[in-house]
Amino acid sequence: MSSTNALGPLRLSGLSSGIDTDAVVKALLTTEQARVDKQKQTTTKLEWKANALREINTLMKNFRSEYLSVLSPASNMLSASAYNIYTATLLTPTSAVSISAGSSAVAGKVTINSITQLATSAKVSSTDIFTGESINTSARLEDLELKNDLLFDENGNISFSINGKDFTFSRDTTLSEMMNTINSSEAGVKMTYSSLTKGFTITTKTTGSSSRVEIQNLSGNAFDEENAAFGIAATPEPVYGQDAILTIEGRQVVRSSNTFTIDGITYTLNDESSTPISFNVQRDVESTVNKITAFIDAYNSLITTLQNKIEEKVYRDYLPLTDVQKEAMKDKEIELWEEKAKSGLLRNDSAISSLLTSLRSAFYTVVESAGISAAEIGLTTGSYGDGGKITVNKDKLRKALENNPEQVTNLFVATSKSDDKARANKESGLIVRISDALLNYTSSVTSNTLASLEKRISDSKEAEETFLDRLAARQEALYARFTAMEQALATLNSQSVWLTSLFTSSSK
Repeated sequence: MSSTNALGPLRLSGLSSGIDTDAVVKALLTTEQARVDKQKQTTTKLEWKANALREINTLMKNFRSEYLSVLSPASNMLSASAYNIYTATLLTPTSAVSISAGSSAVAGKVTINSITQLATSAKVSSTDIFTGESINTSARLEDLELKNDLLFDENGNISFSINGKDFTFSRDTTLSEMMNTINSSEAGVKMTYSSLTKGFTITTKTTGSSSRVEIQNLSGNAFDEENAAFGIAATPEPVYGQDAILTIEGRQVVRSSNTFTIDGITYTLNDESSTPISFNVQRDVESTVNKITAFIDAYNSLITTLQNKIEEKVYRDYLPLTDVQKEAMKDKEIELWEEKAKSGLLRNDSAISSLLTSLRSAFYTVVESAGISAAEIGLTTGSYGDGGKITVNKDKLRKALENNPEQVTNLFVATSKSDDKARANKESGLIVRISDALLNYTSSVTSNTLASLEKRISDSKEAEETFLDRLAARQEALYARFTAMEQALATLNSQSVWLTSLFTSSSK
């Protein structure tokens, strides 16, 4: 009897011996299987730790993105504007102007004596050029129902230029295609159609006296000087927009836009006005207090998470489950088991502990350029055991912002130009220190700790493969022996039956 077949070694499980070969082989492979399981558990544990570190990195990146990034201007605490919030209140009821104040504004009363003129775009337009009740913008140019027929050149095109940008369209170009091409071009204009006036309007995308519309007709009669099919004749001279003109505190101001900023105050002109308009600019201390408090709350939440991670209990009896163990458990049981198995992965993590120390020292180390301490503005650190969370005395913070706004701002966001790290840290503001500490942590963990873990995970998986290969080889060797034994027993049984039959025949 052959010992192999097309699929590999032929296994004869106890046909002649009556032995449960699979059970015996499984028992004999216990040591090898244990090595495989242990190595898989090592790999899993390493992967869990890498994921735990990535979660912490993500937590820090999200915090920095929310509170320490120019991409989040409304909540960015690294900007001086976070500590210099001003409001502008109109003292004269009016809709002619809207006022807002930025961080560089100066508190005080301001009067707009008059608004003589609003800024406008350069514009040319036409009316009643279509004969029908409505216009189909999907219609081809040659199918448009115009009072003056649209004439094409010998190539079946119309050509013209707007503000020096040349355009050529064929008979088959649709009206919407033509307008979209013009509007998305570098001509800097927008061409629209009105069903009310039954005409076109070409308007510059910018306002002011430097904005212009200049049209030249090149072929066909779209903008012909005498017989313009679109109702707008080529302009012999450019058509210009106009500037906004107003008087503020007795001084004439000319701007190309109706929205502009002067001395940190943003004006948006809505209408002309000959009546003086007064408004008051003042520091919004309460908004600044709320902004700082919101940041401290988020910071304390981050500290709590980090502190909990390095203090998390380790359940040493809860190892990653093997495949066999999972098969014997329910999903909820697996979930609860792995929750304990993953607990304490970052217990006493040196990098997180070092980060917490840096964050604590950020608040109690004097900012040399500020001239004021965190405690003096109502910010104090808690005990070492709670990770150094910050408590806020709002009354103290409010008074500090009212009396010493520049010092408070420097305390938070002062920057250093020193190349010496120790010196730079002493000169940097509290928020700058926090930002640097978080950035240093994520950079170090990503380039060092996680890189090292990935190498260990790779090595562990290679060890797994080695143990699996040994297990497979040992298993095949054992089955080969049992198969050989079964074949030998089968041969002996056959000989015994033959001899028995031979002796039986002789006795007769």
